[in-house]
Amino acid sequence: MERDPKSWCRAFFEVDRACDAYENGISESFNSVIDLARKRPLITMLEEIRIYAMERMYKMLQEGQSWGNLKICPSIRLKISKLKKQQRFWGVIPSGIQQYEVRIGNDGYAVDLNNNTCGCRSWQVSGIPCVHAVAAISYLNRNAEDYVAPWFHTAMFLTCYNHTINPLNGSSMWPEAPYMKPLPPQKRRLPGRPTLKRKKDQSEMESKGKTRHTISKAGSVNRCTICRERGHNRSTCPTRPADVASTSRPKNKKPKKCKKEKGKVEPVQVDPVQVPAPQVDPVQADPVDPVDVPAPHVEPVQVDDPHPDVDVPAQPVATRQRIRKYSERITKIGLRRKVLKKEGSTGHNPMVLE
Repeated sequence: MERDPKSWCRAFFEVDRACDAYENGISESFNSVIDLARKRPLITMLEEIRIYAMERMYKMLQEGQSWGNLKICPSIRLKISKLKKQQRFWGVIPSGIQQYEVRIGNDGYAVDLNNNTCGCRSWQVSGIPCVHAVAAISYLNRNAEDYVAPWFHTAMFLTCYNHTINPLNGSSMWPEAPYMKPLPPQKRRLPGRPTLKRKKDQSEMESKGKTRHTISKAGSVNRCTICRERGHNRSTCPTRPADVASTSRPKNKKPKKCKKEKGKVEPVQVDPVQVPAPQVDPVQADPVDPVDVPAPHVEPVQVDDPHPDVDVPAQPVATRQRIRKYSERITKIGLRRKVLKKEGSTGHNPMVLE
């Protein structure tokens, strides 16, 4: 094995240590607290860590003193209360003095209350009675809190936080030392974006289920699916019939896109379309003098109105107006200005363009 199983497998943990945690929870909690402090200079970082530790030790001492006459810590009492609800499903069979066999179905474990041991090794590793031990203790009508390891007692908790960190004055009141002041390291910019989070171990990623387990194909031998021989595949098989299509697909390369600069418009070249002129045969005709032909007179016809009392609004007569294009108007204005400039006229407009 690459890693020692004593550090990550409970089956190899040593007993009488009162700790069954295989994760690095203590370091993770402390690392999250000093996340901002470790970005400071050296002395500033140490001062922030000292202030945090001093304040935390005081708060934990006040919390332990508020428990009163409790024999064990409240978190351990909560675990024991949950085990008491689960122990009623287990049957206890007495064997000897303080020795019992706890069974449920085909599962059975030997419990020794004199040595505080159980066949599942959970009691020896964690220091807290397991569900089998709680069932045997309840069989004797005893309190399971009396069999908890002394490391979880309230007195041990108060002893741990009994010591305090003495307060200090500010840096402005520190005596000056004759030594050279520590200089910060030279700033060196590494390529890429700077990382703020620490690099996690592979075991931590596996425990959270964020890794993808893949099997390497190194050393494996590929066989053809047609002739089952080595050294080639289905697409290059010499015995492949002509009507069997190959499974390999050609890689379609996408054309590269040209980058267009902002603010520039590429001119578009349009080929002129040549339209042939219609051929008209010349016809010679005799000139005819224009003759005025009078228009025929049409008398108005009166139509009886079926509803004479109803006023019908007059409908507007649609008139067709010529809409001049914007480009055509600009062209004629330019021509007009050129004519005025050549003739030297400024006020009078001698030319009207329609």
